[in-house]
Parts: sequence; C-alpha cells; structure tokens
Amino acid sequence: MNKVHIRHNMIDKAIVALSNTALFRGEIGHHLVRAAMVFTFAIFSYQKWFSFEAHQIRGFIEHSPVVFWLIPAFGVDGAAHFLGATEMLFGSLILLGFWNRKLGILGAAGSVVTFIGTVTIMPFLPGAWASEAGGFPAMYLPVAFLVKDVLFLAVSLYLLQHDVKRAALEIAQK
Repeated sequence: MNKVHIRHNMIDKAIVALSNTALFRGEIGHHLVRAAMVFTFAIFSYQKWFSFEAHQIRGFIEHSPVVFWLIPAFGVDGAAHFLGATEMLFGSLILLGFWNRKLGILGAAGSVVTFIGTVTIMPFLPGAWASEAGGFPAMYLPVAFLVKDVLFLAVSLYLLQHDVKRAALEIAQK
C-alpha cells in the first residue's frame, strides 16, 4: 500500500467516525438554519418600525420591481411598517415550523418572496456598481448590503423544500 492510499483510508475512517457522532446524525444543522432565519427576520423587522430605518431603506423600496408601490400607497414610514409586519409574520411562521410543517411552509414561501423582492433590487439600484473599478461585480455599499439576500433566498428555498418533504411524509403516514 502506498502512502497516499493509507492517508485517504485514514481520512475516510475519520469521516465515517465523525458522521456517526450525535452532531452529524441529527437535524442540528437544519434547526440552526431555521433559528438563524427567525433571528434575522426578528432583527430586520424590528428595525422597520423606526423612522430612521424607513428613510434608510427608501431607495431600496423605490427601485424595487416588487414593492415600489408601497411608498405611494402608504408613505415612507408606512411602507417600512408594511415590510416590518410581513417580515415579522414570515419569521413567526418559520419559527412555528419547528412544530408545524404547514406553518413552516407558509413562512418559507413568504421568505422566498421576500428575498426575491430584495435580490431583484440589485440591477435597478442606480450607482450601485463601482465604475472606477470596472463596474460589475465591483459594488458600492448599498448593493453589497443586498448581496447577503442571495444567501437568504437559498436558505428560504432550503427551508421550503425541507418542510414540504416533511409535511408530505406526515400526510402519507396518516
């Protein structure tokens, strides 16, 4: 046996041993992802109830192809309150998804819509790309703030997929 094969065999054994630990046998990763989304929705929705935040996100709302209508309909503060209320609702439903898959599905679906809404702002945000650095993908802070929502969109889809599969399994077992 050569040294490379022995090292790969040792790594394979370590991976198998690690996979049999409590940390990797259960759903801890899934639970942490769900809890992180609940926390994220809680802190972002909380912010939306303050006028300073409403004015900070005004440009995002105005350039959104999804929620551009909120400011003409409700004003700047009302638009922020609307977004804060929907974020609190979706975060709460994701939290309830720990116990009720159907509520989790509603929360994750709402989360998907939320992050589609924020991700689609990026191409429409004026002055987002740093022209002195060649433009896209070099970006200024407003669009850089939105880039995190690509990850949140993926996490939302993951939670939706997980809850739909678990709910279908529960329905099939009835």
